[in-house]
Amino acid sequence: MSPVVLVREWDSDAFHRRVAELETQGYEARRDTYRVVAEMNPETGIISHLHSIEMRKPEPGET
Repeated sequence: MSPVVLVREWDSDAFHRRVAELETQGYEARRDTYRVVAEMNPETGIISHLHSIEMRKPEPGET
C-alpha cells in the first residue's frame, strides 16, 4: 500500500492549493475522508474551520 498524506489546513484557500499541488504530483484524494470541523475560540467567539483529507498515490497497475 502506498503512503498516505494527510492534508490539514485552517485556511480553505491554502487547503485547496495543497490538494491541487498533490494531485499534480499523482496523488488521489480519498474523498470519503474529507472533513470540515468547526472550532470556536471560547475567548473571542470566532469560529474557525479545519479542513482535512487523506491523499495517496495509486500503486502501479491500480485503477
